[in-house]
Amino acid sequence: MTLADKILEFKLGFVSGLESLTGQIATKIFHYPQNLGMPISPSYDVEHQAMVDYVAKLPNHNTMFPPPAAPITLSQVIFGNFPEMSKIDRVFYEHKSDGFYNFYVPNYKNIFFLPDWLSQWLQIQFNISIDTTPLEIIQQSLFLGLVGFFFLVDFRMKMYWFLTINPYTRPWIYIISLTDWIQDVMTGLSPVMLGLDLTPSIVLGLTGKLADSLNHLVFTMPFLPSEGQPGKMIIDDQVKDVILFRYLPSLWYTHPIPNNLREFWYTERLDIYHFMKRNYAHLDIPFLPDRILKDISQNTQIGNPLAENLPHVTDLSTNLVCYISADSTQFLNFFITNQIDSLFEVMHKSIT
Repeated sequence: MTLADKILEFKLGFVSGLESLTGQIATKIFHYPQNLGMPISPSYDVEHQAMVDYVAKLPNHNTMFPPPAAPITLSQVIFGNFPEMSKIDRVFYEHKSDGFYNFYVPNYKNIFFLPDWLSQWLQIQFNISIDTTPLEIIQQSLFLGLVGFFFLVDFRMKMYWFLTINPYTRPWIYIISLTDWIQDVMTGLSPVMLGLDLTPSIVLGLTGKLADSLNHLVFTMPFLPSEGQPGKMIIDDQVKDVILFRYLPSLWYTHPIPNNLREFWYTERLDIYHFMKRNYAHLDIPFLPDRILKDISQNTQIGNPLAENLPHVTDLSTNLVCYISADSTQFLNFFITNQIDSLFEVMHKSIT
């Protein structure tokens, strides 16, 4: 037997022994073959798989970063224009059965919302309901700040190629103080390839990704993000996937409706107040403003407020006219009869 045969025999014995050992471990410790181990692919249920297939067919909300230059005036051509966000807009609509505060947003693969707990905290603590202008201002400010920081880091990288510029002299030292702090933090965390530090490139990528993600953030006030329902709508003669937010927001049931909103309904939009009262009165939600509720609680003799009696004003005026008409007819008949009797009496006296 040659040395090669000996080596082959040793390999076969080693493999056979390893196979036997693995089988014993799997049988006695992991209860093989009853326990087949980890599946190669996760087993999804029908609903989860349908949702995965639905999301896979959605389009992407395509944006560009940095935002493209789009000057409109001559000054913007010379000095440049402010970068604008490509936000996903909410489209509000009114419906006789859905209510007055419904809206929809186009559905995309890369759309995202705030967590439910954060959205609820913002609405309750800062009284943000329909108008999300404060949040949009913060969103726009963060976007502009990240864009400005992106250009500063980009300019700092380009300074490496100008050996005649001493970055530690004014005014270049201000740029270093604004940008190099993050490079100091990431030192040792980012790789170095061919003697070139990749930290500035990674910082640019992360800054651009974070700023661009603000374009895909949508605020859902007064609803919670989990209340959205996927659906389809005809927009510009095309059937598009949307996320619908409609009916009564859950926070208006679990927490009081903002008083300024109830005041607006009571003083300027009684149609909204009557709709809420007619459709959601069984939920025991106070739709009247606080001042009216306070007057009712302090004065028990006060009946229904004027806003609740307004729908019956037409019936009241009609009944009142009918009663007046009937009484006026009786009064006229009585007056005419008395006048005729008086006239006959005067004539009789004159003849006699």
